[in-house]
Amino acid sequence: MTNDTILAADLPNIEVTDFRKHPKRFLNKKLIAKILVFIPLLAGVVVAYFVVTEYPWLWKVAGGLWVVLLILSVFISYKEYFVRGYILREKDITYRKGWLFHSQITVPFNRIQHTEINHGPIDRLFKLCQLDIFTAGGSSSDLSISGLDPKEAAKLKEYISGKLSAHA
Repeated sequence: MTNDTILAADLPNIEVTDFRKHPKRFLNKKLIAKILVFIPLLAGVVVAYFVVTEYPWLWKVAGGLWVVLLILSVFISYKEYFVRGYILREKDITYRKGWLFHSQITVPFNRIQHTEINHGPIDRLFKLCQLDIFTAGGSSSDLSISGLDPKEAAKLKEYISGKLSAHA
């Protein structure tokens, strides 16, 4: 038995590889969802304008805070869109997301139990879906790639299923 040393500098760099990006519809869905969350908050600012008369500055502070939070939320969603992506390799699939808080998950094909394609009503409206990848020993998906084109998700699922049958 041998156990040769491998230096970290000799390992391949996954960041050099081109990650497959999500369709632009995914960004549109995220931005619209953010705006829809902020509409009820705007109603609170308007109510503060009409109801709170003894502190006239309160609605100005609330309105300013609302604008700053909306802009920040939209900015973060926009920046995060360009980080998201997946790469399919010979023996695994890797998905990365997050602009402020980075997350990168790699799932080897020999650990995958099954895959599912899910799409809710909002996803169907934007012609998007989510690919859930399940590994052994868990009740929830270990990797969820949301915002995929349905045809692309079906191809991914079929490819992964083919890899699963090759490992069986």
